[in-house]
Amino acid sequence: MIPSADPAAAQPQPSALERPVVEHYERKLAAHGPTARGMDWRDEASQELRFEMLCSVCSLAGKSVHEVGAGAGHLLDFLRARAIAADYSGSDLSRVMVETARARHPGVRFAHRDVLASPGERFDVVLASGIFHVKLANGDEEWRAFIEQGVRQMYESCRVAISFNLMTHRVDYRSDALYYANPGEILEFCTRNLSRFVALRHDYGLHEFTVHVYRNAVA
Repeated sequence: MIPSADPAAAQPQPSALERPVVEHYERKLAAHGPTARGMDWRDEASQELRFEMLCSVCSLAGKSVHEVGAGAGHLLDFLRARAIAADYSGSDLSRVMVETARARHPGVRFAHRDVLASPGERFDVVLASGIFHVKLANGDEEWRAFIEQGVRQMYESCRVAISFNLMTHRVDYRSDALYYANPGEILEFCTRNLSRFVALRHDYGLHEFTVHVYRNAVA
């Protein structure tokens, strides 16, 4: 059970790589409030399309679902609007985000902790939307290592499956602040290091892709 308040001894400290990214998102939240733009998304439609892709990983009804980098808890709004009865919980490295999510969803488990550093509790399904998109001034190699470590930890935390998204390298415009991944390389990493049961979706209207990794074959 994740406590409603975090003990002082357990406060996560962002790494030098993570700290500027956490601060970036906190500035967005301060500027736009707990909205899609406050999570640094273009609009609600694109945010919900990402959720739809992530949640297509499997039937979430009756499963424990943990969101890494939960922000203000908009994925829970998405699940409730579609009457998907999952046992949802979330975590974020930003205390401000966690406090915002708790205020929006009283009684729901939002933890101020770094799941990617120390998984701890296990869940049926672990999801992450956008946490690997924004690298800011971090180099591509160190950010790729961060992604691989994060995906490993997500998989370690799941009993059934994980799902995450990345910007694709197949774009017509690039920003130095974003990380663009090669889908083939990510697929190779997952099948080589995690599971041979992997699905990759590169078929929706955003310049990104979603990866599902399963413990077992999908029936």
